[in-house]
Amino acid sequence: MSIYAPTYHDLSWRLIPVSSLLDEESLSVAEAAARLKVNKSTVWRWIDSGRLPAYRIGERRVRLKKTDVEGLIMPARATDREGDTVRRRLTKDEQSQALAAVEQAMKLQADLLTRRGGEYFSPPSWELLAEARALRDQQRA
Repeated sequence: MSIYAPTYHDLSWRLIPVSSLLDEESLSVAEAAARLKVNKSTVWRWIDSGRLPAYRIGERRVRLKKTDVEGLIMPARATDREGDTVRRRLTKDEQSQALAAVEQAMKLQADLLTRRGGEYFSPPSWELLAEARALRDQQRA
């Protein structure tokens, strides 16, 4: 037996076997938010954006498949089997590109310094910002 069940985020109707909805453990929006340690509004945002499928049960209830909710959990960084963060060495090509970029930046810095007669920008930017803020505060008062 199958039923038509709308997904919440796009309200399109799809043929879904009843057994798949009833046999699989489901969560309410509040339960999913508590499980993921996020606010309910975050879960609703994921549903509205289509990132998290939701199913309407009757007119008012919305349920989420536990497997869909668990699918949102992923490592923030790639890890190996022991759980350590995977780090790889740069290839020879990547190393040469990085060194060339650093060398180019150093040449640009030297060129700018030469054009300025060996003097760095003065006054320092933090002094200019402090002066602009003081002027703004005087104008507001």
